[in-house]
Amino acid sequence: MLQLQIRYCLGIIGIEKTPAQVHIRCQPADMEMRQEIGQLEMRREPPEVQIDLKEAFGDLGMRKPDQVSWELRAKAWQTFRFGLDRVVSEGDRLSRIELGGQPVVELARENFAEHKELNVRALPARGPEIQPVGGGFAFQYNLGGVEIKVEPKTPEVTYYPGSIQIYWLQEPWLEMEVVGSNVDLWV
Repeated sequence: MLQLQIRYCLGIIGIEKTPAQVHIRCQPADMEMRQEIGQLEMRREPPEVQIDLKEAFGDLGMRKPDQVSWELRAKAWQTFRFGLDRVVSEGDRLSRIELGGQPVVELARENFAEHKELNVRALPARGPEIQPVGGGFAFQYNLGGVEIKVEPKTPEVTYYPGSIQIYWLQEPWLEMEVVGSNVDLWV
């Protein structure tokens, strides 16, 4: 009987790998910075006090001529109005003399009796006028600033490529052999 005998060995593959490498070298960037500091400007005007003593001195009799003239003018108008009113009312009373009574005697009595008033007061009646004038505070802020200049450096890049090598550690083989003697020989 014949037999086919097969023997084999599987191959073994070896892989050798070298990884790729990248080297990057970079210098720091050049940076220049300039700063302008902000400024605060302040202005102050000191306050002043204005004191007006005209009214107080006027009450004490120490008036200026313009004050006296205004005061006398006002008194004259008041006296004129009061006298005019009195004369008109007396004329009205005398025009009704026919109604009876004694208007002439009554008017004489009224004009003869002087009614004077006595008033006591402290001088000066009006105090000085005090007013603040001026004074102030102003400020102005001048904004500063920052100026930055950056000059980046170009990086140096070095690349080493990787590699892959594939090889046989053991080559495969196959053997086939016919074994046996089952061959009929006929002569």
